[in-house]
Amino acid sequence: MKSTIILFFAIIVFSITSCTNRWEEHFNVTPDTVEKNVWDAMKEDAQISKFVELLEANKLDTLFKSDIAYTVFAPSNKSFETINFSVIDTSILLGYHIVSHFIQSESIGKSRQVMTLSKKYAIITKNGTALSIDGVPVSFESSLYRNGKYFVVDKVVTPLPSLYEFFEKNNHVLSEYIDSHDSIVLDLANSKPIGFNTAGNTVFDSVTVVYNRFEEQVFPVRKEFRNKTATFVFPLANDYNSALDKMAVKMGYTDRNNIPSLWQQKVLVPYLIGNGTFENMLEPEDFVISTPLVKKKMKNIVGDSVVISYRPVAKQLLSNGYAYNYENFEIPDSLYNKGTRFEFEDLLVVTGINKFAWGELVKVNSSITVSPFREFVPKSSNDSIVRVLFPPSFTGSYSMEFETPYLFPRKYILVLRTLMDIGGIYNIYVNGKLVRKFDYYDFVIYKTILPSVVPGQRYIPVGRYNSFDMYVDNIADYSKAKIKIEYAGPGRITSLGFVMDYIEFIPVKN
Repeated sequence: MKSTIILFFAIIVFSITSCTNRWEEHFNVTPDTVEKNVWDAMKEDAQISKFVELLEANKLDTLFKSDIAYTVFAPSNKSFETINFSVIDTSILLGYHIVSHFIQSESIGKSRQVMTLSKKYAIITKNGTALSIDGVPVSFESSLYRNGKYFVVDKVVTPLPSLYEFFEKNNHVLSEYIDSHDSIVLDLANSKPIGFNTAGNTVFDSVTVVYNRFEEQVFPVRKEFRNKTATFVFPLANDYNSALDKMAVKMGYTDRNNIPSLWQQKVLVPYLIGNGTFENMLEPEDFVISTPLVKKKMKNIVGDSVVISYRPVAKQLLSNGYAYNYENFEIPDSLYNKGTRFEFEDLLVVTGINKFAWGELVKVNSSITVSPFREFVPKSSNDSIVRVLFPPSFTGSYSMEFETPYLFPRKYILVLRTLMDIGGIYNIYVNGKLVRKFDYYDFVIYKTILPSVVPGQRYIPVGRYNSFDMYVDNIADYSKAKIKIEYAGPGRITSLGFVMDYIEFIPVKN
């Protein structure tokens, strides 16, 4: 028994001694190069002599005269053969290959963003034991030197563009949209008060800054961060223009030059941003793609749920995220071929409890004082209608004018949905042209089933609500249509006034 105990303790002592020796072998071994300057080692390495010459020519060799640690990603000599130095900023290019702290390959996980001397972030990734910087493989890793170490890459690593710089070059439609959100604001923190004006308000020696609402609310596309990135899916210029051409043909236009840039900035680009911007750097497999039968949603960068009906391709690594193109980009018909509906209650403002008035964008000419009223009606399009009542046998004047949302220059059917029981005779004008004179007594004549201007089509009432329509062919530019509804007399209707639900512009198919 005693001999067994002695043997057991002997094994324990041997094991501890063995582990200690292996620990010291791994961590306490001092490399022979630890007292050597990394710059001297680089000068001795013939495969990076061109890079060393460029550092000396740009006085960057002085960095290594101190004991501050640097990590250098040195391009091999052959990698400079295709570089045209007349079109690049050499100091920025060289600085992008130097990091002002020590990087050990063993400490890199899957990836890490590092700030370079050029003040731009580079992305170091590791796949197994293979290391790369911005996707450029490392072919050699030096020993540890007194003030750093160096890696050799077989390609000059050019600074990655930001999301903004990438789209400025590859589809300026997006960068111009972002620029359109610039505004000049007063920087109160740096503006100094210098006195008072005659009204007693403080006068500042003003300092102004550029504030971009897009970058504040969506993503700061011009800036770079260590731990903040985004993914943008947006068509490149050729695919974008090709889709515009197809859209133009469907609309009966010649080509994309007929598609207004204002529509692109107000409708198309915001739609693409809403459906194609996400937090973090998403890989292709991270996208939840829907099918016609199965609709799946993802959360975009502002927190809205969106259906992804496209496949992202051609991933581009950028300094602050990923950019993707569309596999097959087409502009949805719903963005330009559906009707444009305008609710009448949107023209009202609340002035008190159950009290309303026309908003400032509505122009009213009336021989009597009468206020509009918003009434909640379950069968109306937005559960509410606008009602204006006139006195019995009213023969005075009343008209209202307002503008619609922007419309494409094309032929439309204009539909007005109304209550059949209150009316009169009305003239409907679009951009100053009389497009229809409508008598509410027509609902009686046609027994509430009113014929459309389109042959063979009719409007069927829903409860006491129905519609009437007219052609509109005088919208020449992408603009807001000016609508005027003018009371022309009582006709044979006893309850006078109008109750309007909505108006809708429906494109006439070619």
